[in-house]
Amino acid sequence: MILRLVTLLDFVCLLLHTVYGAKILGVFAAPSISHQVVFQPIWKELSLRGHEVTVITPNPLNDKSLVNLTEIDVSFSYRIVTEANLQRSIEEARLYSDVVVAIYNIFINTAQEQLNHPKVQDLIKDKTKHFDLVIAEHFTPAMFAFSALYNCPLIGIISLGATLNGHDVMGNPSHPILNPDFSLPFQGQLGFFDRIYSVLYSIWYRYYYHYNFLPQQDKIAKKYFGENLPYIGDIEKNISILLTNENVLIHPVRPNVPAVVQMGNMHIQKAKPLPKDLQKELDGATHGVVYFSLGSNIKSVNLSEETREKIIGALSEIPYKVLWKWEDQSLPGQPKNVIIRRWFPQQDILGHPNTKVFVTQGGLQSIEESIFKGVPIVGIPFFADQPLNVKKMLDLGIAQAVDINTLTKENLKAAILEVAQNPKYRNKVRELAQLVTDVPMTGLEKAVWWSEYVIRHKGARHLRSPAIDLPIYQYFLLDVIGFLLAVVIVSIIIVYKIVKLSIRFVKSFFKITKQKIS
Repeated sequence: MILRLVTLLDFVCLLLHTVYGAKILGVFAAPSISHQVVFQPIWKELSLRGHEVTVITPNPLNDKSLVNLTEIDVSFSYRIVTEANLQRSIEEARLYSDVVVAIYNIFINTAQEQLNHPKVQDLIKDKTKHFDLVIAEHFTPAMFAFSALYNCPLIGIISLGATLNGHDVMGNPSHPILNPDFSLPFQGQLGFFDRIYSVLYSIWYRYYYHYNFLPQQDKIAKKYFGENLPYIGDIEKNISILLTNENVLIHPVRPNVPAVVQMGNMHIQKAKPLPKDLQKELDGATHGVVYFSLGSNIKSVNLSEETREKIIGALSEIPYKVLWKWEDQSLPGQPKNVIIRRWFPQQDILGHPNTKVFVTQGGLQSIEESIFKGVPIVGIPFFADQPLNVKKMLDLGIAQAVDINTLTKENLKAAILEVAQNPKYRNKVRELAQLVTDVPMTGLEKAVWWSEYVIRHKGARHLRSPAIDLPIYQYFLLDVIGFLLAVVIVSIIIVYKIVKLSIRFVKSFFKITKQKIS
C-alpha cells in the first residue's frame, strides 16, 4: 500500500514538473495589433500559471506584475509595414495573388530584421538557454527554427483561419471547392467560374509558397541559426498542434484532423468603464451612435480624397452621432455629428446600448467583437479574409456590405440607415451572440490546455496525420488514376486490335470462300 502511494506521488510530482514551471518561448512576429491581441492572452495566462515565458513580439504587455514573463520588444517591425504601404498595394492590386505576395514580402522582411535584432541574437547564441516548448506564429516559418535550435516541440498558431499550406502541413483536407482559401471571397455554393478560380489559385499558392516564399524563409533561417539547420519546410512538418482562431459560426464548416484546434473569441475582454468624456457622448446620443473603424492595417487617413469625401457626405446626413477612428488630429470637412480619435476603446464602445451600427473593414477580431457585443455591421472589406468575413455576415443576416471600389455617398448612407433602423439585424446578431458564447471551453482555455498537453507529452506525434508524409501524387491518387487510365487505354487498344484482326480474318475468309465457289 505504501509502495503504491509513493508511486502515485512520484507520478503526480512528475506531472507537475512537466507542466508547471516549463520554459516556453513564444515567437509572434506579425507587426499587426489585430494579430497580437489574439496571442497576448495566451502568453499572459501561461506566465500566470507558473511557466517561465519568453516572448518575441512587436506589442509587449509591459506588465511588471507578470514576474515569469520576459518580453523582447521588436516594435520597430511596424516601420516595415509603414514603408511597404500595404494599403496602397491592396488598392493597386488586381488579383488576390498580388495581395498575397505583397503581404508575404512583409513577412520576409520582418523575419530578416527581427532575427537580426541584438536581443534576439543574444537569445540564439546563448548556449545555456533551454526551452520545453516553442509557440510560433505560422505566417513566418523562419521562426520555426527556434524549435530545432532547442530540440523541443513546436506549436503553430494563427490569428485567423489557416492558410492552404497550414492545412497541408497538418495533413488537413483543403478541398478548393468546399473549403476555398480564406483570401478568396467565396462563401457557400461556388459558381462554375469561381470553382475554376479557386482551383487555379490553390495550385498557384502552393507553387509560390513552396518554390518562392519557403526557400527565402529557409535562407533567412540558415543565415541566423547556422547552415546545419534542417530545411525549414521539414521543421514545419513537425508542428505538434496548430491553433487557429476560428469559430464555426463565422468560418465555413470544415473537417479538421485532431492536431488542428480551433480557438475563437481569444481577445474578448471583460467590460471596462469608458473614459468619462466618451461615456458622456454615448449617454447623450439619444438617437444612437455609429462607430466607424477600418481596423489597424487599413487606415482611414490613407483613403483617397474622393473616397473620404463620399464617406463624410454619408456620415453628415445620418441622424446619429459618429465615432470615427481617424489617425490624425484633424479631419478636413469634419461634420458636426462626427467625433474623431486616433484610438477608441472599441469593445467598450460596442458594448454601450446606444451603439447601433459598427462600420468595419471586416477583420476577424472586429467581427467577433461585434457579434459578442450584439451590434450589427456595415462591412467595407479590403483584403485577406475581410471579403469572406463580410459575405458570411451578409448570409447570417446581421450586415449590409459596401464595395470600396463602388462606394458612393448614397449607398453607404442607405446601408447604415438600413442596419440602424431595421430591428431584424440587431435581433439576429443577439441570437448569434448566444450561439458564439455557448461553448464548453473558451478559446483561451483551449490554447493553454493544448500547450500544456504538448509539454506533458513532449510533443504530439501520436496526433500526426499520415497524409503529411504522402507524396503529392499519392495524396491526389495520381498514380492510381494514371494506372487505371493506362489499363483502360491498353484494354481499348487490345480490343481494337482484336476487332481489327477479326474483321480482317472474316474478310479474308469470305474472299477465299468466294474464290473457291467461283
